[in-house]
Amino acid sequence: MDREIGFYLKKLFQTMEKKLNKDLENIDLTSMQAQVLIYLYKNKNNIINQRDIERKFALTNPTVNGILNRLEKKGFVKRLVSHIDARNKEISLTDKSISLINDMKKSAIKLENKMTLGIEKDELDIFYRVIKKMFNNVEGGV
Repeated sequence: MDREIGFYLKKLFQTMEKKLNKDLENIDLTSMQAQVLIYLYKNKNNIINQRDIERKFALTNPTVNGILNRLEKKGFVKRLVSHIDARNKEISLTDKSISLINDMKKSAIKLENKMTLGIEKDELDIFYRVIKKMFNNVEGGV
């Protein structure tokens, strides 16, 4: 059995990202931009700022700033000065992005269904437990 876990995880991620990008091309989004929009949608009742997105996706400030700049130019998000702290900007979805959330979710679900085809629920449960343990081991510096 080939034990190149990192290699296969990276290839799986790259392939998934490529397929999602292809699916999202028609609405002028990348998979990362769509993930940010879905995150904002799931947290629509909370105040979200750029730092929250940096933490959630483990991305640097310049990377998130670039993502948000492109989303703002395309009319998917707006950044407003926070009423709590004027140094921060709150990020919110526009009507344009809210109307596309279901399309983005459908693309992600379609890909996940394709990826898990022929895999039993108990196998997926084990996979999720194991991959979370691996992530915690690596993130924790073990």
